[in-house]
Formats: sequence, structure tokens, C-alpha cells
Amino acid sequence: MTLKGKRENQKETTTPPLGEVIKQAREKVIAGLRPVLDRVKPYWLALPKPHRIGVSALAVLLVLLLLWPSSEPSQQPTVNLDGQRVAVPLNLDEPRSTENSNNTASEDTDFDRTSTPVVAPQTIDTDWVNYEVARGDTLSNIFRTQNLPLKDLYAISAIEGDDKPLSQIQPGQLLRFKRDTQGDLDIIQIESAGVQSVIFFRLSDGSFARRK
Repeated sequence: MTLKGKRENQKETTTPPLGEVIKQAREKVIAGLRPVLDRVKPYWLALPKPHRIGVSALAVLLVLLLLWPSSEPSQQPTVNLDGQRVAVPLNLDEPRSTENSNNTASEDTDFDRTSTPVVAPQTIDTDWVNYEVARGDTLSNIFRTQNLPLKDLYAISAIEGDDKPLSQIQPGQLLRFKRDTQGDLDIIQIESAGVQSVIFFRLSDGSFARRK
């Protein structure tokens, strides 16, 4: 037999089969875990049977989760710089989100700059209002309670006349008035029993006149 054949025979005899290697490794692991198992075994047997079944099921589930293949990360394009391949991250969403935030901010700014508060139009009653003079009433108090401008009271007082129909109002008298579309006094009528009504009305220039 040649020298080469002897060496091959020596290699075949010295190298154990793969199955023997796995078996020996498994025996070593079991031998190393045996002291731990012997310590845990009394506590394990002390547990109720349903608890042992549950712990065993959780252990099997944990092993399956650990062995479950994880998803491979997506490959990133590389750029060759001076002969070296450098990974370039793909942040496709970042510029878009930044652009969207900038657009939103600009829209909000434009809205704040151009927006004006919306004021609901006030409806003014231009129909006739009847008011019966009560004891202790004065024209100034009546104008205030009815939200009539006092400047209109001063204007009609200036043309009241010598009979003083405004200054001498009595309890029980009826006052009838109307407002214009601006809420100012348009016409006021003072009625008295047995006396002809006195009317003050607004002219086109904004002043008042008296009609008996």
C-alpha cells in the first residue's frame, strides 16, 4: 500500500461520522442541563396538572416564535464612490410629508391672513310698537327700555311745542312708534283720551317734524 493510501485510511478512521458528532453534542447539552432539571423537577411536580399543561404550551409557543423566520429587510440601493459601495437609505416618504406640512402651514397662514369674522345680520323690527305709559315712567326711561336712541328724543323735544305733549305724558297714555331699517326712531305717535294724537316723524334729511 502506498503512502497516500495510508493517509486516506488514517483520515477515514480518525474522523467520526456526522451523526456521532450530533449525538455527542446532544449528550453534552443534556448532561449540562441535568443538574438544572433536577433542581426544577420538584417544583414542577408540585404544580397542578392544568398549570403544567399551560406552561408547556407557552414554552412550545415561545420556541415557535423564536424559530419563526423574520422578514428580510428590503435591499437598499448602493452608490459607488471611489470604488466603494455605500448603502443609500430610501426615505421616499420624508420629502413628501415635509412638503405636505409646508403646504398645510402655508394654507393655514393664508387662511388666517385673509379670513374675516362672520357677523350674522341683525333683524330690526320695523313694525308698529304699542307702549302704555305706566306710573313713574318718563320718556327717557321709555326710550332706554325700548332701545331707542336718546339723540332722537332730544331732536323731537326741540320741536315739542307749547302744549308740551312729551313732557306731560300721563299713566295710561298710549305711545305708538316705529323704527327705520337702521334701528333709529322713524315715527312716534302720542295718543290721549279726547285729544287729537300728536305725531313726530323723521324727514328725508334726518331731522324731525311735528304733525298734530
